[in-house]
Amino acid sequence: MKTIKLLDDLTINQIAAGEVIEGPSSVVKELVENSIDAKATRIEIEVKNGGKTYIRVTDNGKGIDYDDIDIAFERHATSKLRSSEDLSKVLTMGFRGEALASISSVADVTLTSKKENATTGYTYRVKGNETGKIEEKECSKGTNIVVKDLFFNVPVRYKFLKSDNSELQKIKKILIRQALSNLDVSFKLINSGKTVLKTSGNSKMQDAVYEIFGKDVANNLIDVDYTYQNLNIKGVVGSSRVEMPYRKNEIFFVNNRSIENDILASGAEQAFKGALKIGKFPFVILNAKIPTQLVDMNIHPTKKEIKFQNEDDVFKLVYQGVKDALLKEEFLGRNETRNSESIREDYVKKQESYLPDSFSIQIDNATEKDKIKSNSVDFKNNMNFENPLLKRIQNAKNISAEASAEIKKELSKENKKLEYKYIGVVFKTFIMIEISGKLYFVDQHAAHERVLYEQVKDSYNSGKDPETQMLIIPTILPLKRSEVELVKDNIEVFKKVGFQIEDFGNDTIKISGVPNIAYSLDSATIFQDTLKELTSYARTSKQEIENKFIATVACKAAVKAGMVLTFKEIDTLLQELFSLPNPYTCPHGRPTTIKYTQEELEKLKGKNL
Repeated sequence: MKTIKLLDDLTINQIAAGEVIEGPSSVVKELVENSIDAKATRIEIEVKNGGKTYIRVTDNGKGIDYDDIDIAFERHATSKLRSSEDLSKVLTMGFRGEALASISSVADVTLTSKKENATTGYTYRVKGNETGKIEEKECSKGTNIVVKDLFFNVPVRYKFLKSDNSELQKIKKILIRQALSNLDVSFKLINSGKTVLKTSGNSKMQDAVYEIFGKDVANNLIDVDYTYQNLNIKGVVGSSRVEMPYRKNEIFFVNNRSIENDILASGAEQAFKGALKIGKFPFVILNAKIPTQLVDMNIHPTKKEIKFQNEDDVFKLVYQGVKDALLKEEFLGRNETRNSESIREDYVKKQESYLPDSFSIQIDNATEKDKIKSNSVDFKNNMNFENPLLKRIQNAKNISAEASAEIKKELSKENKKLEYKYIGVVFKTFIMIEISGKLYFVDQHAAHERVLYEQVKDSYNSGKDPETQMLIIPTILPLKRSEVELVKDNIEVFKKVGFQIEDFGNDTIKISGVPNIAYSLDSATIFQDTLKELTSYARTSKQEIENKFIATVACKAAVKAGMVLTFKEIDTLLQELFSLPNPYTCPHGRPTTIKYTQEELEKLKGKNL
């Protein structure tokens, strides 16, 4: 007896419907896409009970021929494809030929359609495996499809539908995206007799945004139109005054098809980095025009997912397109300083890659979170500033070679495994750790300064292009005549560190980029501070100028005293510091680390500790 059998057509269609038709919004999506492919300029959608019991989609498109009406309900019946070769160049919204077959297998569907020059129209009804006859019917040009009793024969699927309002919102979301990608099409959504969405279809993006999102958003739009190689991105983004609490208003299309894609979203968000408050998101409506042979739309039944042949090119397209638009508009003003939280996040992300697999930390049985909470103590209010221990920490000017060697020996085990016990932080400045029975105070600013200095110096001496963060809005900075000449004389030093500057005329310079390590700082401030330092040692040797210049950049970019660091940040900083050849002082000579033995601490007991 055969155990493998061919499924009947109804079952096949219901299986397909399970992939294509997830609910009322899926029905609306498929039917509206068919209307758009039919060159409709007006599409009206009416629903009842969130589309569960009634959906009507009416368009003024080119209509369906009499000979095609019944076959339109067959699986894989389509006018969009003729062979597999066409998949690589398909531009229509629909192309699989499964929509009507899938919908009619789980609902009661009536189709009425009329061609433009036809004398009469025709109607046809399909419900599950029940089909009627094609009959003549007087009607207007275009197509009208009514879907009733969705999932009437699949009650388990009906049970999983959300509330009427939830399903309505899903439908509205789909229509909003269709309206924004098809500006020449007028959309109207009616729910239980009330119009809840209406667009003019006058081809103007600003008007569509006004009709959907309101005037506050519409009045703060920036046009985007950018071409990279053979790719183009076009649309609008909101200015910095349009801050969104969620990502749902980041809307992307590829060749007019609504897509949810991390590459596109990341490109836009990175372009806005530093322009919006932490936790806020940009308003984005962008349509990428990409040659069809470079994308694969046929990887998911809903066609929401997409594969790019070259993701890097797509990222660059979106990032640079948005960034250039922001630059042209000059809506940001001067480059803004981001808060310390974002600075710390960037530092950790950058440094995590340096942590070896063998790195370990010894902490008591408490969790990291609990340990930090209990040990991050501010001693300011309960310790005398005049006691010997604090004076040694605060006033230390240098550290002996003997002590340096000892620290290096203790912190650099043969297995390169840094083991320590984390104790806490004093004054939000000095990291306290215990190693081999000895107490160490690590100055977080001096330590980070040393780490950054070595990174910048290595890049500077390598001859490679420096890591530069380009500014969304260049900074125009007036200088004294002597300062302009000093900049010109040392222009290569600035460039090799990561500044992008040029003469702007009339004793003014334009700053287009800053060293990557300092991009979170105000561009004018970091430049003026380094210029001031350069002025003070302009008559020293070239090598000394370079070293001091790099040290100044590192100092300004380093985390500051008083900045609260997370345990992970502390962890990363310590590991990076003690992997350096010289971890003991900052570039200006201040010690990064002070050591106390138990014996030394015992001696301080009688000295007001």
